[in-house]
Amino acid sequence: MSAVVGAGLVRVAVERLGERRTLLLGLAFGACGFALYGLAPTGAVFFAGVPLLALWGLAGPAAQSLMTQQVDPTEQGQLQGAISGVQGVAFMIGPVLFTAVYAACIGTRTGWQLPGAPFLLAALLLATGFGLAWRVARR
Repeated sequence: MSAVVGAGLVRVAVERLGERRTLLLGLAFGACGFALYGLAPTGAVFFAGVPLLALWGLAGPAAQSLMTQQVDPTEQGQLQGAISGVQGVAFMIGPVLFTAVYAACIGTRTGWQLPGAPFLLAALLLATGFGLAWRVARR
């Protein structure tokens, strides 16, 4: 599903909606998909979140397009390097953070079980990103 979004749907969405709306739509779908994952009581409900999460793929290309428009052509390489650096840091922090959240929310010390907590945290982070994008990526 992610391949379909990346291969064909991004271009269509950007042409019809523009980069800002496509970014916001992708972030909203991602947040909803992760929230559904986190709250899913069954595997079937969890599986229903897959198309939503695949549509999160709309956000990345739209965000990158918006960022490249804000940077001088001579600084494009620096921008791409900065984006890769931030992604690298996120790829290092993410597994540790989400594993720690999972462990904390299923441990015997809490008295309650919320195994979907890492997904709910991801939904919260994407919702925060949505709010920032709404404010920063002006029309």
